Amino acid sequence: MASNRRIPIKRIIVSSVFIVFFAVVLIAIASFSKTPNGQNNGGPHGPQGFDNSLLPKSNIDKYVDKLIAENDNYKMYLTASNLSVSIEDKRNGSLIHTTVKEDREGINKQWVGFIKSGIVLNVIDGYNEAVQADLINNTNLIEITEINNGFKADITFLDYGFRLSMNVTLVGDEMLVEIPDESIKESRDKYHIGAINVFPMMGHSYLGEKEGYMFIPDGNGALIYLNDKEGRLTGGYSQMVYGEDIGFKDQSTQSLLWERHQTVNEAEYVLAPVFGMVHTSDIGYLGIIEGGAERASIEAYPNGVKIPYNRIYPKFVLRRTFKQPTSNSSSGVVDDIEEDRIHYNIKVRYKFVDGNNANYVGLALSFRDYLIEEFHLHKDDSTYNTRIDFIGTEREEWLFSTRNVTMTTIQNIRDIYADLEEEGITDILSIYKGWQKGGINKVPIEKYKTDRNIGKTKDLTRLIKDINESGRKLYLYHDLLRINPDEFNTTFNVVKRIDKRLFEEPTYMQVYEDMLYLIPKRSNYYFEKLVDDYSRAGISDLAIGGITSSIFTFSYSGSEYSRGYTRDAYESMLSKSDDKFGYLLEQPFAYLWKYTDAFLDLPIGTSQYNFVDEEIPFLAISLKGLMPLYSEYMNFEANKEEFFLKLIEMGVYPSFLITWENSSKLIYTNSADIYSSEYSIYKDDIIRYTTALKEVNDSVQGAYIIDHEKLDSGLTIVTYDNGTKIYVNYGNETQPIDGYTVEAMSYKVGESK
Repeated sequence: MASNRRIPIKRIIVSSVFIVFFAVVLIAIASFSKTPNGQNNGGPHGPQGFDNSLLPKSNIDKYVDKLIAENDNYKMYLTASNLSVSIEDKRNGSLIHTTVKEDREGINKQWVGFIKSGIVLNVIDGYNEAVQADLINNTNLIEITEINNGFKADITFLDYGFRLSMNVTLVGDEMLVEIPDESIKESRDKYHIGAINVFPMMGHSYLGEKEGYMFIPDGNGALIYLNDKEGRLTGGYSQMVYGEDIGFKDQSTQSLLWERHQTVNEAEYVLAPVFGMVHTSDIGYLGIIEGGAERASIEAYPNGVKIPYNRIYPKFVLRRTFKQPTSNSSSGVVDDIEEDRIHYNIKVRYKFVDGNNANYVGLALSFRDYLIEEFHLHKDDSTYNTRIDFIGTEREEWLFSTRNVTMTTIQNIRDIYADLEEEGITDILSIYKGWQKGGINKVPIEKYKTDRNIGKTKDLTRLIKDINESGRKLYLYHDLLRINPDEFNTTFNVVKRIDKRLFEEPTYMQVYEDMLYLIPKRSNYYFEKLVDDYSRAGISDLAIGGITSSIFTFSYSGSEYSRGYTRDAYESMLSKSDDKFGYLLEQPFAYLWKYTDAFLDLPIGTSQYNFVDEEIPFLAISLKGLMPLYSEYMNFEANKEEFFLKLIEMGVYPSFLITWENSSKLIYTNSADIYSSEYSIYKDDIIRYTTALKEVNDSVQGAYIIDHEKLDSGLTIVTYDNGTKIYVNYGNETQPIDGYTVEAMSYKVGESK
């Protein structure tokens, strides 16, 4: 007979909960052995040996705002569930957070995941790059291991089969963040890591709640204020460190004026891998990318751009998608992806500033200290020289070929030097461009041989020797990157993009319409040939361009080469002959600064983005005293009076591009954009600039900039560590300051009082 005994409801509930829990565990295990679209992925071992059975048990519950490291000045706290790190300045109680702590209405789920995660991944799903993986919306597992002065976080994104490790340590006044390359694992065929955003909300602020700014490395430097933008802006700053990657550049037809003239200026390159956030007179940091800079971008967005937060951070690209031309599709192209991700160790150093140092000057001084300690740059005597560059010969179209256009001969240079010496101007440094046989666009240079129209090779050798003996310098210019397809066979040894298409650089000129890039190995081949030639001739001073401000991904002979490969090849090229030559490098990227005797073409301004609130001389403050700094050519500056004052303010030396002949002779050459260069026109400017700037430099020679202050009146005060102060008045009225009177649009050299 069946029992009529009733089962207690409590037992039924407990049993049901246990069954549900057990089922959830089984489903989770099963789903982790499948891709998110339900396809089996080989059981516990993924296609790349990703062993799910070895996953550790998370221990994040014990790390909730837990003090994880401390030293004399700072404390570091960790909330492990979303890798939220907080830095506290023990001296004033100021805090910097890497994630948003509070909850705000009106922010969608994806953005909530972004602002509350210490690390955010851009996922490539097939060929779709618009997928995000974060620590809020995606199933993940985090295991924390405490290490000396910090922690290690082993992170697994269960949804996508990604693993990586992040090491965070507090060392003195710095926080180091590292993601070792070998820790990054992708276990499923469909999903790849496109990019890693490291601490994307580091130092963030909400609308205008804090005073301060974000520092972006645009041109010489720029600030985006943290004030409430009131929704006026729709975009922010996003630029690759060390310039764009031409290996992925879209070479579709651009909109040109009269089908020839480019009407939009390109953005300034990021010359140094730095960025920053400052809460004024409170706390701030300078971020320096030490590992992975060649494949990183700086991202900075003011409040109102998508979300009401100011944020700046580095983004590290591991893979990119691209369009592959093909004859087998109706559109002519198919989507493709880099076959293998780029391999590098990600490393970011955050250098904290506080109190009176929490400003852009503090960031610049911190960077200078870093350059001295880590780059081994040292104080230079910075003897003043005006840079006067010369163009030798060009080519213009003539019948079925081209003909020579001679602009400045060897004897012309002697005459210019002698003429200036009569005026008392002897502080000169020069670069001779277009001295080689065939003229300025006959590149690469194959040997040390002059164009016969400027004089004989032995005459140039004698000129260089005579100038050197007079205590001055004449450098021969070399573009080690480009090759002219109209002058050389370019079937081999030239750069192709990642899509296997030839990269062509338009000149927007009529004689030589395009230039190609040499692969690094071929650049080195030509350079080594020249090294032998110069050594025999006794020449030891070279000005280098092209390779100094370009690194790129490229394909060659069936293989793909990364930007890191290009960077290493160029550095090796210069380092091998560094003991034989004195180099002047044209607008060099930071990794090459240790090889140059001076910085050529230092940007004085910025790209003038509409979201930039203030331009600052960040690079000038950092580098003044470490090496001579030379401006871009002042010939082409629209407001020469303001440009001159900028040189005074920044401690930068002027540059002139000079020809003996009138520039009208260049109108049918590739130098047609040089609309003013004749020596007779610029002689008085050279004398005036040299006299004034040498006097200013004599007062600060060998000194560092230690302060830079802008007043609302238009007056800027620059202070050097030898006590000298430079007052620059950009205003329209005379201004009294510190006992001095500074005329409108003028300057005054004074002393600290």
